[in-house]
Amino acid sequence: MLPMDNCLPKDHKHAQKVLNCLGLGYEKIHACKNNCMLFYKGHETLDTCPICNELRFKMTSENRTTKIDQKVMRYLPLKLRLQRLYMLMHTATDMRWHKEKRVDDDVMRHPTDGEAWKEFDRTFLEFATDP
Repeated sequence: MLPMDNCLPKDHKHAQKVLNCLGLGYEKIHACKNNCMLFYKGHETLDTCPICNELRFKMTSENRTTKIDQKVMRYLPLKLRLQRLYMLMHTATDMRWHKEKRVDDDVMRHPTDGEAWKEFDRTFLEFATDP
């Protein structure tokens, strides 16, 4: 299917390694079955949800030694992704478009034209001045 000299990873595990090396991986965080809370930071060691008392892990047969999570959230860290977008000149100019090339004529073309964005800019002036 692919040419002989392809440079694609041979399987999913190797593709994940490449993404992690580029800073584009994700972090698995266990969550309560009922979405009450995350088992994160101070709650990593808990086995039951303190809000609804639901078990963190699924009940399995007694012969199994591994624990299976009820629910897992995958967190995609934003900081490294944004840094990668600003590394290249052509993507960096696209990332600043909302500040440098926007037409301000009361027509909704971009989220920056919305009232919520404008209110955020008025509230956090120092942050809003940095494109």
